[in-house]
Amino acid sequence: MNRRACLLLLPLLALFAGCASAPATPDCTLVGRSGRVCLLAPAALPAVRATHIVEIRRNGHEDTFLGQLQIDAHALRLAGTSLFGINLFTIVYDGHTIDSQPPQMKLHPEMLVVMLELTLADPAELENRLHNLTLKVHTSDHGQVRELFERGHLIARIERSDAALAAARINIEIPADKLSVQMTPIPSGTAQP
Repeated sequence: MNRRACLLLLPLLALFAGCASAPATPDCTLVGRSGRVCLLAPAALPAVRATHIVEIRRNGHEDTFLGQLQIDAHALRLAGTSLFGINLFTIVYDGHTIDSQPPQMKLHPEMLVVMLELTLADPAELENRLHNLTLKVHTSDHGQVRELFERGHLIARIERSDAALAAARINIEIPADKLSVQMTPIPSGTAQP
């Protein structure tokens, strides 16, 4: 190909490169078909220490466990235990990597962290972290509702009561997966396993 043809193709290639979606980066998680959520650092989230009974329903199957969440400036920590006190999993996100035990969890630790961030983070902080996704926030009679859309299709609906996080009821629905998560707070001072 001659030099002139190359010079004519360069602007065209630059135009196509601008239309291509950016590849996923290590701190971004694929959500939906082409959406990505790039995680915030734990310091950008509200500090919290909370315990909830978590009920997960999917395709007629239900799992219940005790979820303990702690967020500080250094890490987001989530531990799941059975209602009898047996350790099921732990997840730690330090702003760079997500470590989970056991390593091959069926609950997809990166998606748990994404859903927690979508639930907890200031919507303005999330705005630049969502790619090919739209977050709509409004209030209902029960509290705040956050809906995540990809090209007009509902990906997730998160409803959180108006109470402080440690006392908030949280419901998460992911219609395409027929998945719902209900989180009921356990007040501090209540006996736990």
